[in-house]
Amino acid sequence: MLGSGDGGNIIKLRGLPFSTTIEDVLDFLTDVNVLNGKEGVHLTEVRPGRPSGECFVEVESQQDVEEALKKDKENMGKRYIEVFSTDRQDMEWALNAMKQSENGFDTLPIVNDDMGVVKLRGLPFGCSKDEVIQFFNGIQVAPEGVHLLSDNTGRASGEAYVYFVDKQGAQDALSRDREKIGHRYIEVFLSSPDEVRAYAARIDNGMRSSRGYRPTPYDRNERFGGRFASRGRTAFGRGGSGGYGAARSGLRRSSGLHCVHMRGLPFKASPQDIAYFFKPIRPVNITILYDSSGRPSGEADVEFECHDDAMRAMRRDKNNMDHRYIELFLNSSPGSGGGAFKSNRSFRNY
Repeated sequence: MLGSGDGGNIIKLRGLPFSTTIEDVLDFLTDVNVLNGKEGVHLTEVRPGRPSGECFVEVESQQDVEEALKKDKENMGKRYIEVFSTDRQDMEWALNAMKQSENGFDTLPIVNDDMGVVKLRGLPFGCSKDEVIQFFNGIQVAPEGVHLLSDNTGRASGEAYVYFVDKQGAQDALSRDREKIGHRYIEVFLSSPDEVRAYAARIDNGMRSSRGYRPTPYDRNERFGGRFASRGRTAFGRGGSGGYGAARSGLRRSSGLHCVHMRGLPFKASPQDIAYFFKPIRPVNITILYDSSGRPSGEADVEFECHDDAMRAMRRDKNNMDHRYIELFLNSSPGSGGGAFKSNRSFRNY
């Protein structure tokens, strides 16, 4: 249950140990007045049973936000914790996305061979089950029949399985191939209960084999030394596809989309952080730029489907991400294909 505040006084913690409890968060935020006590702390997960290392905390006043920010880079155990201010929309977006990811195959209805199944590809980042059901308006989706899929980092993969009450429903669903959700074209493929069972088995085996301790960039355990810290920063920056388009190799090709170039990003910024920054506008592709040594440059190209979206995104110019204000540069015009901001830096797509 979310607190009853007006939404203006919210902080976000990042880098939490995976064993962190609500009580641990409250202990860390000594001298900070948390709204409604334990109910004001919202730990998040990348998938059920897998903590994200992040949480949102509702506090009573702006003074409490400022007090909490003094805790930035302090330790919780052997982990240093990042603390920064955010807003209610960011928090609710993340909590809703977490609810949408609660579609693990342990909660699947019994998939029988009489059911029709399709697989979707190209879903927008943050797409909800209700949007998928609306996409198939007029075709009867089975109860609890939408299962949004995640990649191996726990982020949305842009894919989903959808179940229909009979095989004819799946055949009818193929007529929606290349129709849009938002500005994204959705691919619809015929699947089967056997494919779903095989996928469920792979996910179950993967979760069983990945429950051990994994060091992260926030560890201050000297036994990992500088080598691990460097690897951690690189892995944290790469992230996953998250529905923003597949990674590309070689020279960058013109996407024909409308681009906003970002400058001043925190070096740790991930594609998901950038998506949060532009919410509720949905990017179709995010490219984090790297310098010649392979380190994040603090710049990124964010592509949108249309000029209007790019113009709306420009309203975020000079807004903050963490403690840094972000400069935005428009590379789009009405009726044109746009394109990437010209840069001599290297790039990686997400």
